[in-house]
Amino acid sequence: MATPATLEQWKELYDLAIEITKLKPWNSYWDMDLIAVETKKNEEPNFVSIMGKSGTCTGISVYRGLEGYSDFCQICNDDYNVPATFVMSDQNCITCYWGNRNEIDDEMYSIIKQLGLRFRGNGNWIYFKTFEKKSFPSLPNYGEIKMLIETYKGLIETLKHEDYQESIFEGGDILYTQKDEDGNWFSYTVPRPMEPERYNTIFVNDSNLIDYFKNIKDGDSELAIDMDYMMVPTNDEGFERPINPLAYIVFDLKNNKILHFDLIHPDQEDYEVIMNNFLGAIEHFGKPKHVYARNPYILNWLDFICEKLDIPLVKDNLEEIDDIFNMLKHMDME
Repeated sequence: MATPATLEQWKELYDLAIEITKLKPWNSYWDMDLIAVETKKNEEPNFVSIMGKSGTCTGISVYRGLEGYSDFCQICNDDYNVPATFVMSDQNCITCYWGNRNEIDDEMYSIIKQLGLRFRGNGNWIYFKTFEKKSFPSLPNYGEIKMLIETYKGLIETLKHEDYQESIFEGGDILYTQKDEDGNWFSYTVPRPMEPERYNTIFVNDSNLIDYFKNIKDGDSELAIDMDYMMVPTNDEGFERPINPLAYIVFDLKNNKILHFDLIHPDQEDYEVIMNNFLGAIEHFGKPKHVYARNPYILNWLDFICEKLDIPLVKDNLEEIDDIFNMLKHMDME
């Protein structure tokens, strides 16, 4: 289990967040205007996104290293019509929000009270959430807050001493902040990193397996395959944080029938579950006329096998699946 943050840590973090409040960076920065903060020399930086200029959610998200940067890129990727619940839950970042009292859970509110902090009015309550894949959003732990504190220190120095220049970000650069040999923060512009490769194709090298499924008779189904997070915290003794169940569905669009629905356990590999259930559906119902998906992971995982089996793989918005997931989420909450 991770070590909980101390009250002294929380005080230092809130002091820095209040200092950021006074600077109001969301009046200048867009959420795509990244600031990279290197908290330790020669280590990957943390990428900071400032939200709020668009008039919606006000906050600051910190993505750790290039893996975190990859998560940020996925959020910004509009090539796929993926549910917001999937995009927001399938990332690792820590976000500070400036929101309302009713958005704060009891655990966070207890810390605010212990610190003697008073926030008044909508949009002025400061609170923190850690987002971790397959986990329900929860309080940052000791190590995460330690990282946030150092990142915020560099961020504040950047906001104080760097005049906002939209041309920097429009030109494809970001701000990079680090310490000099005397421990003083300084910033400069660098090209925005290339977006990391994220979606892998599963190659099946077993020719006998491919031949077996090729010889299965054609069915009349139109398969839709998708996955989404259920957004219901589930406790498991083996995990530090409550699980955010990741569900998947195999649905026959032609016959309006759920062929398979289940949860992917955090210890399972997502691609194995999806591939096994796809092949299982073929065994039971024959080769489908088409396979429809919108999730980029699923589209890439099934690309090779669908090509080998001569099954058209179609990128689709799958609005029908939204209705099913919403119904199942509602039933789960009941």
